[in-house]
Amino acid sequence: MKAAEEPILIEVLTRLNEYGPDDLFICCASFEERCVASIQRMSPNFRARYSIIFVIEEPRHEELVEVNLAKIQSILSRKTAEGLFVIRCQREDPVDGIGQLKSIWHRCKPKDSEEPFITVDISGFTKVYLLGLLHYLVAETNLGLPRMIHTTQSYSPTRLTQGVQQISTVTNYFGNISLEKDNVLVLFLGFEPERALSVWKQFNPTRTIALITAPRDSNLEYLKYAEKNNEYLLSQPSVEVRQAPADNPWAVRNILESIYDEVKTTYNMVIGPFGTKPQVVGVFLFWLEHPKVQIVYSFPQEYTKSYLNRKPGQTYLLPLSLSSK
Repeated sequence: MKAAEEPILIEVLTRLNEYGPDDLFICCASFEERCVASIQRMSPNFRARYSIIFVIEEPRHEELVEVNLAKIQSILSRKTAEGLFVIRCQREDPVDGIGQLKSIWHRCKPKDSEEPFITVDISGFTKVYLLGLLHYLVAETNLGLPRMIHTTQSYSPTRLTQGVQQISTVTNYFGNISLEKDNVLVLFLGFEPERALSVWKQFNPTRTIALITAPRDSNLEYLKYAEKNNEYLLSQPSVEVRQAPADNPWAVRNILESIYDEVKTTYNMVIGPFGTKPQVVGVFLFWLEHPKVQIVYSFPQEYTKSYLNRKPGQTYLLPLSLSSK
């Protein structure tokens, strides 16, 4: 098929398998309204054999999470033919959540591993959980890339999180760091300056490449706020500033590939994904080809009230390769 160079707007979500129900639909119930949006766009004849709903613990917004979970369960119970699973897990422990998925995989895995029909709605996942999920589905089970959809949000540019709880290398993305090379830190920057800055300070890299998100709608207000939000980091002499698209994983993968070509002989490459979730998918696509790269993450102490004011936007099918479905 023709390459999907840009995200494709989805008005109605249809199934992948024209001859019967899809194998699997995976999503995450969060406190954000958008976690329900793609499910509400399912066509009348959408069916999946199994559905899995992740519920990532969020004590401050527990009531909102449960409301959205109930909505998702209500819809998916009518769209799921054989089994609907709910995986409840802690925000700081993605290994636990993915471990629960592994424990039920024998029950819900695709019938044909050569041609699986899987859709993942990435909208409600945290970035570190998304990396864990993709690693399991693609790198461990060898199923290939699933269809991925993402619902955007409309909001005023404001800080999204406060504080940093811990900094760690993402499980399964430890890379292969040479002690004979300096580090180049590639940071995707958005509206979470403390998280990115904490990683920069801890790694103290010789060179930093900051990728500022260029919004799809050319909203300069967003771009200016991201730059102002991260102005301390961006003012450092060792930091280079470039732009990356908000919602095109394949384009993000290509940007990282060009950086890798620049630095591979002289630097270890370390990536901090603090931009959008489609950018995280792009990071994963790049990592698949370069597993020696390390991916690091900082957990926020809390989410700001800004999250509660964000409204669901449009839902897109993400372009994942030169032969996207």
